[in-house]
Amino acid sequence: MPLANCCFTGTSALVVLALSGLVRAAAPEAAAPGAGGSFDEVRADVPIGRSTALAVTSPPDGITLAADGPSVDTPWLVRPVVRGRGGAQGLITMRDDADIRLRLGAGWTDVRSTGTAPPLQPVPGRRWNLDDSELAWRNAGGEWYASVQRRHWGPGWTGSLILDGAALPLAAVGWRRPQARPSEHPWLRWLGPWTADVFFSRLFGHDEPRRPGFIGMRLQLQPFSHLQLGLARALQWGGRGRPEDAPALVRGLLGWDNAGTRDVTNDNQPGNQLGGFDWRLQLGAERDNAFYGQLVGEDENGYLPSAYVVQAGVQARWRLHGALLHGFVEWNDLIAGHAYGAGRPPGITYTHSVYRQGYTQDRMPLGHPAGGDVTLGSLGLLAHVAQARLAVVVSRGTALPTSQRFAAGPIAGVNGSVQVDLSARQQLGSGLWWWRDTAERQRALQLWWRMRL
Repeated sequence: MPLANCCFTGTSALVVLALSGLVRAAAPEAAAPGAGGSFDEVRADVPIGRSTALAVTSPPDGITLAADGPSVDTPWLVRPVVRGRGGAQGLITMRDDADIRLRLGAGWTDVRSTGTAPPLQPVPGRRWNLDDSELAWRNAGGEWYASVQRRHWGPGWTGSLILDGAALPLAAVGWRRPQARPSEHPWLRWLGPWTADVFFSRLFGHDEPRRPGFIGMRLQLQPFSHLQLGLARALQWGGRGRPEDAPALVRGLLGWDNAGTRDVTNDNQPGNQLGGFDWRLQLGAERDNAFYGQLVGEDENGYLPSAYVVQAGVQARWRLHGALLHGFVEWNDLIAGHAYGAGRPPGITYTHSVYRQGYTQDRMPLGHPAGGDVTLGSLGLLAHVAQARLAVVVSRGTALPTSQRFAAGPIAGVNGSVQVDLSARQQLGSGLWWWRDTAERQRALQLWWRMRL
């Protein structure tokens, strides 16, 4: 079903103007790439949450070997350490100082489909990768970069609605301010510590049209000590046979892309857009508890996002007999407009009439790993005990007939991981994925070993 294009003039203006002003106001300072807690790394010295809103979810330097793992038609709520059904991945930092950061990554993975129902797209043909490679030039509190990295934009533990850490890495060039620090400009101090990311990429795995562009913009603020706010926008743009000139880019950035308006037709419309906002309200004297959520619009109404997909959750952190524990309860409604009764037809989320392979990178979702047109409730527990880390996520929900990853009806899943430090340089771990819908059961287990350099 054709998807109405998104037109986010209000969100676009806010993000672009804020970024332009904040770049000028940034205080000169050295910066290091942002990194936060993840399912693989639960620590007491990082903000509570799956990641910082701009987290680059790169592993430490080393060599990782993995055997077996989840197929492309299995939702990766807990991302495999080596993607797909096993392989090898390596990463080494060649330089990391106040001016330059250079990391080289390379690997080989076996990515397959095992389900009886087809995944979003055919299985990726590429097995070699340059995942986690990065070249960054640091200047005035920010950095210009070229990289092949994952991003997790938002506070959710099971996934981000707009750009998720389980999505395959994007080869991108851009600018980011990775460390959350306040601006020294007197007019902008009220924003509190802030981070930002603006990048351009090309998407793999698209045939209609081939190799579309992808533009991402993210701004996170902390105007109060207990409140974090985020604005995010993503634009699929151009592609082979589609307009990629300056006017098309300007129309896309301004949100003038709905066919039938401003002389835009199905042939010259610039792209497909998603935009929205998120929040994390941290509670308690030590901010160990939080209420968080994210709303991302798949359509436009009055030059603002509409037809929202919705995420909401609560989380807590506490200590028990020497163990550091994180717990969360999270709800995701991935049916556009369904959470508040907007009455929109199904089949909108992460699909588009021009981009026939949808909102994907190399045949896998860029947004929430569960894909569109499902509702999903999840309960999770993460523990850090001595040299071991454990994560378990239990999920139940419902899929529509238009769901991209499940047969229609009730769905359920269990995702987990365990990691043990054998020594200061060696780690051993495993991941578990089990999902059930009305058509099949999917099971996967990955075992892995890592040697830190």
